[in-house]
Amino acid sequence: MSARPLRLGPLEIPGCAVKKSGIVWLYPDGAWCDSGQIIGFCNVNLEMFGGGHVPQPFGPDTVLQVALASPAAGRLRADPETAFGGYLDFLGVQAWNGESVIGTLETPEDSEAPLHMRHRMLAGKLLTSLANFGTGLLPGWHTSARAWRRETAGIPKTLLTLAMCDVRGPLRGAQEAFIEFFEESQSPWHVIVASNELVVPNAVCVREQFERDEAAFELIARDIERVIFNGPVKPTARDHFFAGLLLESLRASPIRERHDIITTAGLQKSEPPAAIILSANAEQMFMLRHKTLRYHLQFYHFQFAAMGPASKAWMNASFEQADRTIAGIRNDYEALFSAVRAKIDTKFIILNRMSSSGREDLAYYAPFDAPLAKTLAHIAAKEINLVLHDLAAAGLIDIIDTDAIAAEIGAAQHLPDGVHQSGEMASRIRAEIIALMPV
Repeated sequence: MSARPLRLGPLEIPGCAVKKSGIVWLYPDGAWCDSGQIIGFCNVNLEMFGGGHVPQPFGPDTVLQVALASPAAGRLRADPETAFGGYLDFLGVQAWNGESVIGTLETPEDSEAPLHMRHRMLAGKLLTSLANFGTGLLPGWHTSARAWRRETAGIPKTLLTLAMCDVRGPLRGAQEAFIEFFEESQSPWHVIVASNELVVPNAVCVREQFERDEAAFELIARDIERVIFNGPVKPTARDHFFAGLLLESLRASPIRERHDIITTAGLQKSEPPAAIILSANAEQMFMLRHKTLRYHLQFYHFQFAAMGPASKAWMNASFEQADRTIAGIRNDYEALFSAVRAKIDTKFIILNRMSSSGREDLAYYAPFDAPLAKTLAHIAAKEINLVLHDLAAAGLIDIIDTDAIAAEIGAAQHLPDGVHQSGEMASRIRAEIIALMPV
C-alpha cells in the first residue's frame, strides 16, 4: 500500500475569490473508499472582484457546496486540521488552495504521486434567505436543488425535474444531495430538481407557467393582494406565508431559468433543459380554475389544512372546480409539449402511475357512474398509463415504467401509497433515468 497525498484540487474562477469552510468528512479515519465515492464536503462563497457594485454569481439566496469525491480506491487518512469545527465548518472563511494537502489515500498502487479530489458541485436556491437553516449537505428550504461535475469540459446538458416525491427521491437520494446519482452514473449532465411545494406540476399548470408573462403575473399578484390582504377576512401569518409561497410558485418557469455553473472553463451559464422529467401522479381528474383570470391551480391535499382564513375565503370566492377527462389530459400533455418545443429542443420523460393495489376489493362496478376514472383512482391510473403509451408510440415522450417496477419487486413493500418509494424502488427508477441520459 502506498500513502498518496490528497490535494484539494483546483477551483479557479477568473475575476472571483473562492473561499471555503472547513471540510466535513463523511467517513471516519481509516475507512475504505471506492473511486468516485463522496467522502466529504465544504461550503463555498464566491466574491467577485469589484465589491458590491459587481453582481455576485449564484445570487444571494443560494447555498453552494463542493462534495469531494475520492479520485481512487483506497483507505482514507483525513487531516484532522482540515475540519475547523463549529460555524467555521459552515462559513466560507479560508481561501481555496487547490494544492493544499487535506489527507492521504492508501492505495494498492506502488506510487507516491499526489491525487486531486474530484468535485461534485451542489447548489440549492433558497425560497428565502430566512430559510437558510441547518448544516450538512444542501441544508435549507430550496425552490431548486442542482448538481453537476465540475470536471465537465464545456457546458453540460441540463436535466430538469419538475419534482413530485416520486421523482425527487430517486434523483436527490437518501441524503437529499444527489450522492447515489453521482456514484451510480458517469453522466456529465447538470441535474436540477425544481421543488414547487405548493402547486402540483401537472401539464396545464406547467404550460401556463411557461407561457405566463410579467403582465399576467401582475394581474394575479394584484388579485391576491386585493382579496387576501384587503378583503373581508382578516389575514393571519398563515395567509401571508401562503400568499408569498404561491407568488413565488407562479412567478417564473423553471423551464425558462438559466443557472450559474462552475466547470473547468470557470463560471458559465447553463443551457436550456435537454430533457424534462414529469410525473403522471400530477394528473388528477379535477383542478381549480380562477373565475376571472382563468388560470389553473392544483394543490397537494395537505396544503388546504395549512391555509389561513383569508386564503381559504379567496379560494372559495375566486375559484371553481374544473373537471378533466382522460382525453383532455392527453390534449393537455400535447399542448405542453408543443408550447415548450416551439421555444427549445428538449425531450420529455414521464414516470407512469402504479395502476393496481392489493387493497382493491371491488367485485363489480355497476354502482359507479361512467366514466369510472372520475371516481376510481386505480381506473384513472390505468387509463392515464394508456395515454402515456400512446404518446410514447407517437415519439413524444419516454416512459419510466414505475408500474412494472413496482409489480416486479412488490408494490405493498416498496410503493405502498403509489408515490413514495423504498430505497430499492428509488434505486431502480434512478437506474432507468440514468439509462435515458447518454454520457
